Order: sequence, then C-alpha cells, then structure tokens
Amino acid sequence: MSGPATGAGSSSTPIRDLRIVVPARDEAETLAECLAALTVAMDSIRCASAGVRVQLVLVLDSCRDASARIAARASERDERIRVIEGLHGSVGEARRAGVRAALSLSSGGDPTAVDPTSTWIASTDADSAVPRGWLLTHLEFADAGIDLLLGTVNVEPQADAPHIEARWRRDYSSVEGHPHIHGANLGVRASAYLAAGGFPPIREHEDTGLAAAVSACGFTVHSTASSPVLTSGRQRGRTPGGFAGYLEDLCAPNLEPRDNRDTASERSRA
Repeated sequence: MSGPATGAGSSSTPIRDLRIVVPARDEAETLAECLAALTVAMDSIRCASAGVRVQLVLVLDSCRDASARIAARASERDERIRVIEGLHGSVGEARRAGVRAALSLSSGGDPTAVDPTSTWIASTDADSAVPRGWLLTHLEFADAGIDLLLGTVNVEPQADAPHIEARWRRDYSSVEGHPHIHGANLGVRASAYLAAGGFPPIREHEDTGLAAAVSACGFTVHSTASSPVLTSGRQRGRTPGGFAGYLEDLCAPNLEPRDNRDTASERSRA
C-alpha cells in the first residue's frame, strides 16, 4: 500500500495519548526483550514530548509458557504496562481486545475515555524489538496528519539458517512509500481505527484487513521506512500463513514463497 494518500477523513489533531498494543502467545523466549525495548521507546516519549501520555497493553492469548510471569514482573516495575489475559485463539481477536482495553484506560487521571482523534494506537509483536525512536516516529507522522502509518521490519539473523536474512532482504523494499504491511510495525489514529471497524477478529492477515478498511474510509495512509522493527527470523510461527511461514519458504532454494505472492503484504504472525 503506497502513501501518503489523503482522504476526507484525515485529521491533523495533535496526539495527546499513545497506546501500544502487543499480542503474545507463548513468547517467553522473546517477551522480556520486547518489553525492554518498548520501555526505552516510552521513556524517549516522556523525555522529548512533554504532555503526551503513553501506556502499553500486553495481551496474553492462551499462553502456556512463562509469558505470564515475565509480563507480571514487567508490569510491577513499570505502571505504564497493563497486562490482560484471554483465550482469544487468534491474533486478530487478541489485537482487537488489546485496543479495546487500551482505549478504556483513563487519561492522565481523567476517568473518561480518551479522545479518539488525539489518540494513537501503535501495534507491534511480542517476538519483535522496536528501536528507541519508534514512538517518536509514529508521533511525528501522526501530528503531521497521517491516520495510518505502515512501517518496515528487519529480520533477526538466525545462526542455523544464515541465508534467510540475505534472501529476504534481496526482495524487500525498505523505502518511503513501500508496499509492506506488518502488524509488528503499524500505527493508527483511534478515530480512523474505530471508523474502519478495528482489527478483524481473524487468525491471520488482520493487519492487511485493517489497512484496507482504513484506506477505504478515506483516511490518510503513509508507508515509511523510518524506525524499522527487528522481528524474529523463526520459521515456525503461530499460524500457517504467518510471516514465519513466509520465511520458511525462503529456506527452500527452488520454491517461491507460498501463495506465490511477492513481499507487498507479508503475512502477519500470531
């Protein structure tokens, strides 16, 4: 999806509330690193953007590993981190539940719900690590009038399959206006999110579903290569059509990625 594309629904209202939503399903191996990176990014907002409130909602979906213990320790250390648990069974439903919880959080001591036009929802994954300036990048584009921001990712090198990163990067376009859609690096104004019906409650492609709906509503969409998110290079994911499956296909030297799709909208992970 290219951008920017300005529509009648675009908004230039400055952002006052940032809400981060992270779904996690048995991500004990990477969750602590994910939350540590997000903590640094939240601290950067506090230092650089006075008056912008930031909170994180971590959605534990049917976790059977140590994810809950890791999440509990993180929330005890940082009051900005809220943890909710559920048996959603799909990344779309988990993200949807996370956004619903994030928008119900009080704003700066005000018990009323946040203002959707001045609230930004940033989405990433529990097997990913955002850069220090990730939220600042989202805030900059949002304050410039963007309603949906689509970011890029970098794949973490795998010692047992060093060629995957090279093969993936060969076909990956990391430029402004790129065609990729990743749930691991996506941001949306709450008013646009609500108007578009939110993340569809499906097992995969919920990110592309939301992007298509926001665009169809006439909101402003932009694809940026700024602040790429480092994401897992694993080849076994939570859904058959996820990003891990795409990387698995890259391991087969004579096979095209399944569905014979290019990297325009890599499949999201659960």
